[in-house]
Amino acid sequence: MDRKQHTIDIVFALSLFCVFAVLSLFVVVMGANVYRGISSEMTAGYHMRSSLVYMTEKVRQAGGADGFSTAEVDGGDALVLPSSANGKDYETWIFVSGDKLMEATVETGTAVDAAYGQPIMELSGLRLSREGDLLRIGVTDTLGNEFESAVCQRAAAQRG
Repeated sequence: MDRKQHTIDIVFALSLFCVFAVLSLFVVVMGANVYRGISSEMTAGYHMRSSLVYMTEKVRQAGGADGFSTAEVDGGDALVLPSSANGKDYETWIFVSGDKLMEATVETGTAVDAAYGQPIMELSGLRLSREGDLLRIGVTDTLGNEFESAVCQRAAAQRG
């Protein structure tokens, strides 16, 4: 009887240890999934905020009465910012292509398509609408979250 009791104690302790090990593994896997989700959302939020701040500052830097315009690149909205250097006129085009915010600087009058751009950050959508001196900028991240901002052309001109 003593030997049977001893075997039951060992089996019980071993079973308890196995349950503890499985539950510990389960907690670690759940924690990793939560971390991955939080990290992904923080990265997407960073890209959305950064892209809005980036475009707002570009408009403010351009300033002036003709500080910006909107156009299309491959069927999507594009922000066009004129500039001059060494006696030549240039345009900086900011648009989205292939889930990336892109920027291309070309001589004024050059036709722009997605191949001209340099990737800035991940972003799946850009919406621009102009209401007088107000430019509304809407962005969509790669997870489908949307955010919007606005910049006034007069305020940009007064800063410069």
